[in-house]
Amino acid sequence: MIQVDSLATMLPLKRWFGAKERVITGVSLIDDTVLDDGPPPLSVALARIDFADGGSDVYNLLLVAASGAEIQDPFEKDSYQLKALARHMAHGSTLRGRQGSFRFAGAGLDPMSEPGRSSVRSVSSEQSNSSVIFDEEIIMKVLRRVEPGPNPELEMARLLTGEGFDNIPAQVGELRYEPDGADSEADFYDLGIAQHFLSDARDGWKETLTHVEQLFEHASMLDPHDLRSDVEEKALEILEEIEQLGDVTAALHVKLARDGLSTEFSAEPIDSADLKQWAERAHDSLERASSGGDLKGLTAGVTKIIELLPAVSDPGAKTRIHGDYHLGQTMLTERGWMILDFEGEPARSLHDRRSKDSPLRDAAGMLRSFSYAATAALFNRAEPGSPEWDGLKPVAEAWEDLARERFLRAYVRTSHEGEFLPDEESTGVMLNVFEVGKALYELAYERGHRPAWARIPLEGIRHAIEREAAR
Repeated sequence: MIQVDSLATMLPLKRWFGAKERVITGVSLIDDTVLDDGPPPLSVALARIDFADGGSDVYNLLLVAASGAEIQDPFEKDSYQLKALARHMAHGSTLRGRQGSFRFAGAGLDPMSEPGRSSVRSVSSEQSNSSVIFDEEIIMKVLRRVEPGPNPELEMARLLTGEGFDNIPAQVGELRYEPDGADSEADFYDLGIAQHFLSDARDGWKETLTHVEQLFEHASMLDPHDLRSDVEEKALEILEEIEQLGDVTAALHVKLARDGLSTEFSAEPIDSADLKQWAERAHDSLERASSGGDLKGLTAGVTKIIELLPAVSDPGAKTRIHGDYHLGQTMLTERGWMILDFEGEPARSLHDRRSKDSPLRDAAGMLRSFSYAATAALFNRAEPGSPEWDGLKPVAEAWEDLARERFLRAYVRTSHEGEFLPDEESTGVMLNVFEVGKALYELAYERGHRPAWARIPLEGIRHAIEREAAR
């Protein structure tokens, strides 16, 4: 029996609990069931957390009932009992709770060879969810803060796996909670997704950062009068990989724009209402960000960029997109780039994360990531304002320019297969608006978490203003 009172004490201590700054006033169980009898038993529970500010969240909890009233998180100790998740997926189990059913599915798993027989280990690096790896072959992500309705990551992985898109880890299993009397998908809670584990993969962000840092090590050998050519020669390997990433990104968007997809996924023309809504969203971000003095002198330029969006004459098509696209959502394997984590920006509502948008928003997110990689490598090497920083900054800027050009060249080339891009002029306008919007989002984050890094989005905003002035 789960002791509800102890959850209010336990939850704020967990890294995946996203409301540590809010005061919990109550915890109630929506439903729960036993996954493994143990001892001690392993349970899955949906719990509603009420806060003093009047709001509430629903969390998906896996719990081990230890001695007495103590409750433990099985992900913190590589609990062998977590293999019950793989067993239930492989067998397509339905487990009854008090108010509904916890339904497992595992179309890509073999019930005669359940995952988890050789090894079970949890992943410690995640912040907002929890993952467990079975036999170094299957990884299951347990979603923590959940909302009723289809989860975009599971939804997208299911679609792309079915479409045969090779640049994501294939989806092989899932977990969903269905309350009694549910009559639509809006009543369900998606609780988990299982995919092939990329055992040979290298993190896209770390890989790029390593290459930029290696470039800085050769900075003394670069000719300042022919800097661009020298940087291109020294960084050729990662620049070629970034060009391949442009192709893969476009291939994703082509797949999501193809004819014949269901209504939830089919491409639609972008209309004036969409452009107006996106411009208003960017204006709202600017208004929130303007409270800081660091935007002084930039606000007028940003406003001018945003106000170009509603007047775009050929905005192209809107589709489902990744929604939070950057180098940290990619991995490099022997088969090329793989794209991960289609949940969208965690702070946005489920409705917003499932909404169709311009694929150029993903492209803009990746362009912002190149800016982060170039400057993060600088931070790892020198103090801002130091002679070494000032000497390396032109190298970083040259690398970022080349990365942008390589990515966009490949992206535009391959995207034409999908017929969703605007014309060239409109593409430039929309990319600039979306980059500015992303940079404003980044600025708000950096002010609160890494104030020294606020210079990265601020520099991105300055460059966007310069691009618009040169157009």
